[in-house]
Amino acid sequence: MAIKVLIVEDDAPSRNFMKDTVKSQGFKAFTAENGLQGLEEFKKVKPDLVLSDINMPKMNGYELFKRCRVISSELPVLFITGNNFNEGVIETINSQDNVDCIYKPFNAEDLFKIVEKL
Repeated sequence: MAIKVLIVEDDAPSRNFMKDTVKSQGFKAFTAENGLQGLEEFKKVKPDLVLSDINMPKMNGYELFKRCRVISSELPVLFITGNNFNEGVIETINSQDNVDCIYKPFNAEDLFKIVEKL
């Protein structure tokens, strides 16, 4: 059974890049454009891994993370962020189990090193 990955990213080119990249490794990819859609998709799909942008409209990635972790406390999450991030949020994220962060821009190899670790 293929690993299910939920990608939550408001930037369409980034979302599509991640989707194509995880699919190329044999994973099943599901996508959402913001945290609210991501939470609904999470409940439907029950993914094995979530890749989520931090800064998004409607619900940010950190809020999505907190809500998903209530449902699945061990869920691996990889946060994606640019330069405009909140250092306190990153420190909180990095102190959690099964959580990591990658900074934009990144390539497929960078993404998979972290996905494999999670």
